[in-house]
Amino acid sequence: MSATTVNTTTEKPKYALKDSFRHWWNKSNLKEAEHNVLSLLPFYPESDGKRVSQIFDVDIGSNNKIHEFNIKNITPTDNKEQHVVLIHGYGAALGFFYKNFDGLTQRPGVNLHALDLLGYGLSSRPKLPHFKKVSKEDTLKVEDFFIESVEEWRKARNIDKFLLVGHSLGGYLSSLYALKYPEHVDQLVLVSPVGVERSIYDLSSSANSNSTRSNEELVEGPDIEQEVGAHHHDTDSPVHQTKKSSSVHVPDANGYVARIPNYPKYLVYFWENNFSPFSFIRLLGPIGPTMTSRWSFRRFGHLENYSEIMKLHVYSYNTFVAKGSGEYALTRILAPGALARLPLLSRLPQGLKVNSLWLYGDVDWMSKEAGSTIVGQINSHGKVKAEYQVLKNAGHHVYLDNPEDFKDSIFKFFGW
Repeated sequence: MSATTVNTTTEKPKYALKDSFRHWWNKSNLKEAEHNVLSLLPFYPESDGKRVSQIFDVDIGSNNKIHEFNIKNITPTDNKEQHVVLIHGYGAALGFFYKNFDGLTQRPGVNLHALDLLGYGLSSRPKLPHFKKVSKEDTLKVEDFFIESVEEWRKARNIDKFLLVGHSLGGYLSSLYALKYPEHVDQLVLVSPVGVERSIYDLSSSANSNSTRSNEELVEGPDIEQEVGAHHHDTDSPVHQTKKSSSVHVPDANGYVARIPNYPKYLVYFWENNFSPFSFIRLLGPIGPTMTSRWSFRRFGHLENYSEIMKLHVYSYNTFVAKGSGEYALTRILAPGALARLPLLSRLPQGLKVNSLWLYGDVDWMSKEAGSTIVGQINSHGKVKAEYQVLKNAGHHVYLDNPEDFKDSIFKFFGW
């Protein structure tokens, strides 16, 4: 930290080349980086008398493990113990929820489990299933890679039912877990989930095959960095802002996106051949941390404590450049422009069996309009209830941008 300095309390950290080299040299210390972030909490590593926390590496078979940060509120209470599971988004890890751990565990009886998805963070990073081509079967296979690992974790931890909260890609996967294993999910919170909209890329239906694409219908899609998620307008807003909404995609009343990405052929080639943006960061070597700092200093730059900013930067970089695994699933689940190959709108409304809350930020780049559409369709089926809410002063990382309102919304939905 001594080499990273600032001139005033409002200036961004100055990140020297020697800082970048040092962080690159220590890039394998993800466990230490996680510890430093979690140590920002008042109950880790030592209890605050109200909550105790512990780290688990849960064996899920096949030589794989799921990394978990567990927090229990041990205050004496008549409340029934309630398990809450948090699932992070693409490229992230459980430490990204560090601003939420305190608030979400204030209620006596809460037992919170923040997980690193298989292939991310400090969980095992096995090879994904082999892909021959983009197909419905391959997409389902990739989804099951994650869904079944969560189910094996549940079995290993002997948890019957839990409240499930997932962000972005984690929200997409959480909804599919609830669809497949509704008996184990009490309630579902989806935070700016990806993959809701229908489009020409929808493999679940042949209805889109008659759709036409004219030059007037094409629009540049989002930078893949947005899925990792800066919250400011320069990355949360569409590249070509031709509408009032901050959403990259504004579908029609049926949730169908006609304006699809007009990517250069070489980018489409990289996407379809499982290119990962983190591969580029790895190839940069000692310059990688500097490139990552452009995102992390922007993402966490609102914090006044520069030691905290640096801990989060190092944690982010070490997460990004660890062995590639789960990151390669993105291009099988999503087509260019972050449009799902098997959209949630084509699966959830008629099949979901648990109540759900859909949360978005007011400057979220994810499609709030698609969220409103799917909530309406779920409710129209009458099987379960769905709620929709947009939080102010928040982008795609709603839980980081406005943690207090995020907590209040979840508490209200859970009936706490």
